[in-house]
Amino acid sequence: MVLSLDTLSTELLLKIFKYLDLRDLYKLKQTCKRFNEIIDTWGGVLIANVGLLVANQVHPVISNRSFRILSPFERIRISRNWSSGRYDEKLLLYSKVRFFQCLHLEKDLLWISREGHIRGYKRTRDGIDTKNPIYTIKTRNNADVFCFVKKNNFILSGQTNGSLFLWDLNTQKFVIELELSQGADVNCVDLLDDVLVSGSRDNIVRIWRKPYNETIIEQITLYDQVWSVALCEEDTSLLAIGTAGVHHRPTLTVFDLNKHMDVLKFTPEQMGAGVLDMKWESPTVLWSAGYDSCIRRWDLRTGNCEQAMEDPCGATVYCFEYDYFNTIVSGTYSHGRAVLWDTRQNNFVQMYFMESCRRRGRSSPIYSLSFDAEFLFTVTDVHLNVLNFSIYEGKIRRYGDLFKK
Repeated sequence: MVLSLDTLSTELLLKIFKYLDLRDLYKLKQTCKRFNEIIDTWGGVLIANVGLLVANQVHPVISNRSFRILSPFERIRISRNWSSGRYDEKLLLYSKVRFFQCLHLEKDLLWISREGHIRGYKRTRDGIDTKNPIYTIKTRNNADVFCFVKKNNFILSGQTNGSLFLWDLNTQKFVIELELSQGADVNCVDLLDDVLVSGSRDNIVRIWRKPYNETIIEQITLYDQVWSVALCEEDTSLLAIGTAGVHHRPTLTVFDLNKHMDVLKFTPEQMGAGVLDMKWESPTVLWSAGYDSCIRRWDLRTGNCEQAMEDPCGATVYCFEYDYFNTIVSGTYSHGRAVLWDTRQNNFVQMYFMESCRRRGRSSPIYSLSFDAEFLFTVTDVHLNVLNFSIYEGKIRRYGDLFKK
């Protein structure tokens, strides 16, 4: 009796396939329909988890905002594109007038603020449908939106005239509208299920709990402009606050809302080393970035900065996004430049310049960015760009090689 591969069980074939390397598995996928289906289905078993950058889709935060869930082979291929600089760039929106813009990425929608509006655009295979926004939220007083966050079905926004609003997407109505401080920009906001926080140029952090009204539960005076706030989702009592640092005061403060006391304070040696963006990894680990050109990992158990990744050009880090596994992408001060980091090392992996910025004679900070496994969305003062890393062939831009030591 002569046996053929067609008569072998899937279990036996999987044991054989485990001896093949990635290149041979790719070739084997192309030989017949059955092998292709087996390798696609059981790719996670055949390919060991090598801690890929960007494309792992391990944490729910990154998987829930991914346009599609990738097969194991696609994850490897696309991760290599991120690291080597192989991508297509597309300019999605452009305006001649400069504004501070923010964005928020979801699986089906991209939210972006501009002037007195926050719009939600439907995502497409190559970007977004710019002609027909699904949502348009307009401030009643036409004040420019300086910052916003979206959590569940609510959007919390801070305006340049010192006002703040909370919008319910289910009812399409304002939940609250507050005038916080006359003429002092609301620089940052954050929102959880039962608490919202704002920080502004008048040096004050304001905190509300449900039911929201004009009675402020608590005010924290920092004696310095507040540039960033971040509530910890796993421990809602923890609030991180980043300030400008212009008066040689602490630029990073972790505050316990239940105990009404500071947990961590950091005062930099150099004045003006303000904190512009922060992300909680866990109740004991916080990431921050800002004017000192570094992305820092803070451990509340030791009270120290345990890791610092310095921008290769020594530029201010305006924003960063984290996949809660091993990938960070940061947006920097000039030339529409983003940087890819592997948190397992201190040196950067790759660098991306938004070419649309340079073609139009503009050099701007990246004010906000977000990514999923395949796409990086960035926004400057006049541009909204998307970099597509899912391509099979295309130009490789090794900008990072010019700056590596």
